[in-house]
Amino acid sequence: SLLSELYYVERALRPFSQIRRGSVATLLADKLAVIVIPDSAPLTTTERGQLAAWAKKGGLILRFAGPRLAQNPDDRLTPVALRRGGRTLGGAMLWTEPARLTPFGDASPFHGLALPKDVTISKQVLAEPTPDLGEKTWARLSDGTPLVTAAARGDGART
Repeated sequence: SLLSELYYVERALRPFSQIRRGSVATLLADKLAVIVIPDSAPLTTTERGQLAAWAKKGGLILRFAGPRLAQNPDDRLTPVALRRGGRTLGGAMLWTEPARLTPFGDASPFHGLALPKDVTISKQVLAEPTPDLGEKTWARLSDGTPLVTAAARGDGART
């Protein structure tokens, strides 16, 4: 379905990667390099611990933050702490128009990619401000707020 959280991720990765779906235990047993976790994925405390240990040994967790994750302060599989809630066009943390991406910084793996003119952001899960948030940010919105963050965890990473 076009509304599925993983529809666009799968379309982007399928030409270059083998896509597997399964439980955390199954995916970890397959010795994968990257595990993508959508916002709606319910993870137990045990599964979060298994994924964190796997990432410390060199795995990369690609975690999509949405309204469900922003309401769960116990989920530490994100590279930065998230604020509860978020902001929406016309919402409490008011945007008067959709935000756009800014050019990617030199340290971002996206550096050098052209910014599509038709991409706008109208909802955002916010990162908690910290002194090191800037060095963990790979993509920002036009107002300077982080959109994509990453952090090393042992030999692996969380994005």
